[in-house]
Amino acid sequence: MRDRFAEGRQRIVSSVVEQPEDSTDLDLSGPYSLSTQLLGQYVTLDFDHWKSVRQIRSLISRYAEDRTRRRPLNIMMQAEPGSGKSHLVKSLARSLEQQNASAVDYNMASLQTLEDLLQPLDAVRNLKVQDKLPILFIDEFDSDPDRFPLLLPLLWDGELNVAHRNLKLGKLVVILAGSGKTISAAMAIAKTMQAGTAGEGKLVDLLSRINGGELEIPPLDLVTQDRDRRADKVCLTISLLEARFGTAIEVVPRSLLSFVARSSFRYGVRSLAHLVDFIDPFTNGAEGKELTTKQLRLPLTSVSALRASSLAYHVFSEDGPAAIVDCWKDASREEIKVRIREESKDEDDLPF
Repeated sequence: MRDRFAEGRQRIVSSVVEQPEDSTDLDLSGPYSLSTQLLGQYVTLDFDHWKSVRQIRSLISRYAEDRTRRRPLNIMMQAEPGSGKSHLVKSLARSLEQQNASAVDYNMASLQTLEDLLQPLDAVRNLKVQDKLPILFIDEFDSDPDRFPLLLPLLWDGELNVAHRNLKLGKLVVILAGSGKTISAAMAIAKTMQAGTAGEGKLVDLLSRINGGELEIPPLDLVTQDRDRRADKVCLTISLLEARFGTAIEVVPRSLLSFVARSSFRYGVRSLAHLVDFIDPFTNGAEGKELTTKQLRLPLTSVSALRASSLAYHVFSEDGPAAIVDCWKDASREEIKVRIREESKDEDDLPF
């Protein structure tokens, strides 16, 4: 699988990112299909990330099937804002359909009073009544360190006292997501396992209850000798196009994929989704199979157009907006089509 992923990444990078001059229409249906094999709409060709996600999924599956486990299974997730954390959790839950898993998400940054926790916890209790395995995703749990003590009983025995109610949740999966450097530093210090290096008491106490491992979503601009997340940006864009226009879409302009791969986006997947929303819907007789360059309508024709648009909040470059506009002009210099899904046959073409 490592070799297959490497081959898929190289195929995308060489044909979309590097844009060879002698390019004709391209077919990336194979690499894209490969990126969907683990979790469907959550796509990746990064082998290390794929392996980590697969391990977490296997761990949750074993936990669900182990009737002797009563305490929550707690997982730590680290990722940048907008990196697709919630999407990953929902995709994990869908992939664990046989274990009756279902996701509930809550953002701790929105917590005003302890009573605000009642809604997600009641949702968890309702799932348990339906004999489902709740996966409670708590995003930005590190937004306020003073709230760490609230989570300690939940992580230990699945129980919480809220508004004079004793909520006993029991067996469930809790995924805590954070992006602060404090978490990574505290984890590193605690893992030295030396006396006097425990760090912040409540945070280390919380980390000590992480019994299901850790999962990191690598930055979308990560490029090393063995990894190249630019290929994942291409696959993510294709997945977002399918989510908006349907899986019948088969062909897209290379210009769009090339611009995405070569640009930096402030809020990751959320910013990519914002970009896709600029595209015009299908209005011709193409039946939604081929996305054309005319439909793109991206505000990248000039610096003034970019600055006047909401896209200015999502795309950035160290060299300023002119470099972003130039990147688009370079990406769209040729009308190259990219096949993202195997060509479907009309009923008239079927051999029977």
